[in-house]
Amino acid sequence: MNSTQHPLVSAYLDDLARMLIDLDPGERAEVLAGVREHVDASLTDRSSTTDQDVRAVLAELGPPEAVAQEAYAGRSAAAGRPAPAPAPSPLLARKWVPVTVAVLQVVGVLFVALTVGGLTSYSTSEVVSESQTLSRTVSYDSNPVAAVLVGLLAALPFWVPVAVLVGASPLWSARRKTAHMLLLPATALLVGVLPALGWRLTGTEGGIVSGGWAALALVLVVGGWLLWRLTRHALRRLP
Repeated sequence: MNSTQHPLVSAYLDDLARMLIDLDPGERAEVLAGVREHVDASLTDRSSTTDQDVRAVLAELGPPEAVAQEAYAGRSAAAGRPAPAPAPSPLLARKWVPVTVAVLQVVGVLFVALTVGGLTSYSTSEVVSESQTLSRTVSYDSNPVAAVLVGLLAALPFWVPVAVLVGASPLWSARRKTAHMLLLPATALLVGVLPALGWRLTGTEGGIVSGGWAALALVLVVGGWLLWRLTRHALRRLP
């Protein structure tokens, strides 16, 4: 893969192109071509290119804001006039967007987990045989399919604004937007299915409880880590 086709480089060039929107198209293309050539030249001697290599090269270039300011300053110096003020960032490329999305996701995940978890129920019965042997039977009384559907409905008021903000904002790549969209449905699926799976595998009360705790742990640990990564990525791409 050409180094300038690397996702990190593509994101960098997209940000830079957006910040150079006020430049003449020819000058903008020249600046972007110069960045591409620098990245290619810095990575061309490497047998394999890792994300760390690409980040190091981009760090040498500096943030897109600095490159854009230098381009505007160069044009202004050539024209004998002061550099124009940077164009205001688009509404959906501001800090409030990733912060709002993160809050909606956290509240939505907790609401869905509590709603679906409240539907999990089981009953136990104890029978004493003629030989005075106590046998205990566990019956799982919840329908996992219904629990997942209820969870998806509970997630809807949070999922819709998240989908609108994330889908329209330039702060996330397509892959990261998909991850955001799947977080709430995945929560409903895990919390609705894992307790039933624990019961199917063990047929015991402990299996149901273990499945519920496993679902909660996955949602909080993996979901929390993913949300942190997605939010940090968006904040780093702020113009």
